[in-house]
Order: sequence, then C-alpha cells, then structure tokens
Amino acid sequence: MARVKVVTDSTADIPRSIAEQLGIIVVPLSVHFGEKVYLDYVELTSANFYDLLRKSPDHPRTSQPSPGDFSTVFEEATKDGSSVVAVLVSAGMSGTCQSAILGRDMVKNATIEIIDSRLTSMALGLAVIEGARAAKAGKSQAEVIAVAKDVASRAKVFFVVDTLEYLARNGRIGKAQALLGNLLSVKPILTLEDGQVASSEKVRGEKKVIPRLVEIMGESLEPSRGPVKVAIAHADCLERAEELKAAIEKAHHPAEIIMSGLGAVVGTHVGPGTQALMWFQP
Repeated sequence: MARVKVVTDSTADIPRSIAEQLGIIVVPLSVHFGEKVYLDYVELTSANFYDLLRKSPDHPRTSQPSPGDFSTVFEEATKDGSSVVAVLVSAGMSGTCQSAILGRDMVKNATIEIIDSRLTSMALGLAVIEGARAAKAGKSQAEVIAVAKDVASRAKVFFVVDTLEYLARNGRIGKAQALLGNLLSVKPILTLEDGQVASSEKVRGEKKVIPRLVEIMGESLEPSRGPVKVAIAHADCLERAEELKAAIEKAHHPAEIIMSGLGAVVGTHVGPGTQALMWFQP
C-alpha cells in the first residue's frame, strides 16, 4: 500500500529528533542578515541565530521557500507512489502556502494535499506531529488530513514577548497593533486569531505571566476530552520555559509535553525572551 508522507516548513519548530523519528519532511524558510542568507535549521540553529541577532549590525528578514523548492521536495516524496500531506504555516503570516500550491502544480501524477494550518511554531508542530503519527500507523491520506486538520482547529497558542518591537518591525503584529507604545510594566499575552497575531490580555509584571498562562490553559480544558498534549517553545530563555513546564505538569498533568526552541524565522518576528505555550485536547 502506498505510504503517506507528511511535509511541513521550518516555522513549525519541531525538534529534529521527533521529525526524524516520524519521517517528517521539513522545508526550510530563509533568514537574511544583510547580504548573507541562511536556511532555517539547516545553516542556522536556534542558538546560533540568537548569538548572531545580538552581534549583527543588520536586522534580519525572512523569506518563504520558492515554488521550485516545494516542487523538488514533492517530486522526491512521491516518486515511489506515496501521497503527501503538507501542513504549513498560516497563510496570514507567510507566502509559504502559496509557494507550496504553485510547487504542487508543477508536479505531475502525484496526490498532494496542502493545508493552511492558520498556526505557526509548535502549535503548527502539534498538528504536523499528530498527522505524522497517523501516517506512520498506516492511515490513509484522507485520515491523515482529517487528523492534522482536527488538531490544527483545536490547537491553542498563547505567547509573551519581551518587546513588541520585532513583531512591529517585521509587519507581523496583526491585531495587536493597538498595544504599541502602551506597555510600560504591563506584559501583553498574545494569541493567534484568524491566522494572525492578536492581543489576548495584559498582566502587570513578569512574575504573573506563568501563573496566568497556566490559568488560561485550565480555563480551556474540557473534562470530557482526553489528557492535554502540550508544547512549550522559547526564544533563548530556557530557564523560564522550564519553569513554565513544571507549572503546567503540576497543574494539568498533560499526556505529553514537547519542549522546543524558537527557530531563526519565528525568532526574527518575535525576538529573544519570547515564551510560548501551545496545546490541544484529543
């Protein structure tokens, strides 16, 4: 029986060990520092990126893979008769989905489904991972699509940035625009709405961030559903991420927690010090 292969892009921030274990194919976006271009997670690791961000006189910018990049990946993935499910970053944040559609149209006699997750980072990663687990279990393409779409529709994401400067500078601030210039000691808790960044609420002081994130998760959980699966991602602030993990484990006893660094592409848009909490209930 033909296999189903799951493709995503590097904004999913999936740890390499998990991607390799599940056979997830990751198409990298690019990060530009002046004239130098790096492939996300290929030529620039998360740790190296934040070092470079502090030292470089150039502010980075990002670019999506080309249609040709996707067509090359799709041709290779389908040459053995496999079908593809590509679960990608929100089209409201990146042109990656459009590149993938154009790339798919360049490949003949192949079955390729493109899914706009309306998510990014490990919220997208959770949908990709569950889809890949279904594929590895021998599910059909239709079943893998259904799993990925279901998780993407259920996934919640809340994150806190040290500064809104990076989101504003890179044009990704979305519906949180009204917060600019109005923070002082207030920490905004941001989320995604309709595939774009939006403001959820504000807390006063750093010490209230983690307790409030734990509460927000608890408010969303449904006792009738299965144990929550969680991802925590951070931008060069591992200690705070570990503190958040411990608080989540104590309060909500999740079935799984995946820890991840925010890669160069997502890090370009949110900046160092960002911590993100993402989850879904099966």
